[in-house]
Amino acid sequence: MKEAEIVIGLLAGVALLAAIARRAGLPYAAVLVLGGLVLGLIPGIPTVRLNPQLVLLGFLPPLVYASAFQAASYDLRPSIVHILTLATGLVLLTVLVVAAAGRVVAGLPWVSAFVLGALAAPTDPVSASAVMRHVGAPERIMAILEGESLINDGTGLAAFQVAVVAAGGGISIGSGVLRFIAISVGGAAVGLVVGWTLVHIRRRLDEPSLEIVLGMLAAFGSYVAAYAIGWSGVLAAVTAGLYAGRYAEDISSAGTEPFWDALTFVLESVLFLLIGLQLPSIVSGLRGSLGTGIADGVVLVVVVFAVRAAWMGALRVMPPAVGRTVAAVVERLPGAHRLASAAGEPLSGRELTVLGFSGMRGALSLAGALSIPLVVSHHPFAARDQVIFLVYIVVIGTLVLPSLTLESLVRRLGLAGEDELRRLDLDARTRVVQAGLARLDELAPEAGVPRDTIERLRAILELRMDRLDAQRRRDGAGPGDDADGADLETAVHRLRREVISAERQALAELRDQREVPAQVLAGIQRDIDLDETRLN
Repeated sequence: MKEAEIVIGLLAGVALLAAIARRAGLPYAAVLVLGGLVLGLIPGIPTVRLNPQLVLLGFLPPLVYASAFQAASYDLRPSIVHILTLATGLVLLTVLVVAAAGRVVAGLPWVSAFVLGALAAPTDPVSASAVMRHVGAPERIMAILEGESLINDGTGLAAFQVAVVAAGGGISIGSGVLRFIAISVGGAAVGLVVGWTLVHIRRRLDEPSLEIVLGMLAAFGSYVAAYAIGWSGVLAAVTAGLYAGRYAEDISSAGTEPFWDALTFVLESVLFLLIGLQLPSIVSGLRGSLGTGIADGVVLVVVVFAVRAAWMGALRVMPPAVGRTVAAVVERLPGAHRLASAAGEPLSGRELTVLGFSGMRGALSLAGALSIPLVVSHHPFAARDQVIFLVYIVVIGTLVLPSLTLESLVRRLGLAGEDELRRLDLDARTRVVQAGLARLDELAPEAGVPRDTIERLRAILELRMDRLDAQRRRDGAGPGDDADGADLETAVHRLRREVISAERQALAELRDQREVPAQVLAGIQRDIDLDETRLN
């Protein structure tokens, strides 16, 4: 029962901390990582010990698959060179520099230092993307952040896999590089096969439950298949998610996206809390004092920031010919004919500044740290607790401060574009509704549907159009203008909420009377939930 109590406590902690974050208007990842830290320091809170293999299989596959599937909605092609330079060159440089710092500053053995560097290298865009969406940052910055995070998850954790193998001995630098290339390419190949298979199966389905099951099968199946061969399971899941995500419009039903959003939120949140609960045992395993461990971690945070800042500075002064050369290489890769312009536009100083400050580490680094094996080649993994502790400090340092200050930085640099984003949103929605009205008028004469039904459908679409027009007028009005329209919108909104509340009350009465089958009640519940979602 102890395990069940821990699970219940974790879920309760996630709910409480997420509610605090929402009420305070703070990024939930920052609140959760700090909350996990506080939980770990409370006397009497049970220490949790996880099987590293459970972390590898239970957390990583769905996290990276869901991120890749959702990120595929961005057009990554114009920024592919920027993404590749950040996700490969910057990651490998970070691995080397952090490993050297871990060796010099914390006194780690070289193999453990490289494990530390591999875990500190991948970025996590969760908080950064949330801030960027809120302030309406340029689409290109969003695409680069998402694309960088996806690919550097694979490269960073592939380097982690090589470093763990090296901990067992018998691997040279040359063989390590070849192994890194092999597990990366092999993992991507497995993911491509799984993604292709998934797309062809899901095109023949239109059932959200089955689509979710197949998505989970693709996430875990691609990861396990690649991992069993000795290749990168993370890159396999990322590639499968990216491939499937490119065909999301053809293969996804409306009910699947909320599931993946909820699953990602729960897994990431639980990871933040789990590492906090393991802190007492981790701290007890440190070779030095707690103060020394914290000081070493702070130095590593500075190193991580400095490496990323130096890389962005180098990109700023890099001659255009270098970018064109990299683009030419990319365009010769298989399938590169799909790239409209691999070189893309050079990044401005303001964009590089924001990207440099957005290198947050998060759940993937924590999951990798928790998955470090206890024993390698019949010997305890050297300085395991110290590596986990330092990764945790790096995550806190790179996540909390930037997530709380990034919005003000974006605004100060003039990259916030809420008004433009709202205008594009209104224009896109207007175009969609106009298309629906045009198609309705085209089919109405021969649809075989009563005229009053046609008129009701038209009234729904015209009401949406009226609301969009009213919003457009309010956006263009000065202070105090169009107040009547705003008041009317508020009144309609309040009225619809009262109607939905009455419908829920009636549904509750039907459920209490037990005269209507449960499946009928569930269908009505889904319809009411959908109406409320649209209203929100």
